Amino acid sequence: MAQGLSLLDQALDLARQEMNALEDGAYDQAVILAEKRNEVTSMAWHMLEDGRAEEYRGHLVELARVQEHLTGLATRARDALRQDLQRSRLERQRMNGYQQSIGQALQ
Repeated sequence: MAQGLSLLDQALDLARQEMNALEDGAYDQAVILAEKRNEVTSMAWHMLEDGRAEEYRGHLVELARVQEHLTGLATRARDALRQDLQRSRLERQRMNGYQQSIGQALQ
């Protein structure tokens, strides 16, 4: 197999690992994998070979499909984190209100 195709296979494997990391909530690991996947994909672009366009195309279509799924996972994770932060802020405000009420009642 051509080295470029081998790199695209490696990029696909990294993308699948990244997907698993996102699904498990291991966001730091997902970022590391995404950066590595980007590097590997970039290297593959520089190794394109004439006469293998269809093979490259198949790999790239699969990478695009996985990327679309990764984008969806990342969007859902971001939205969930935003909701958690909002709940945390509201809880902190509520607790501060209770503390102020208690402090005023004790005076």
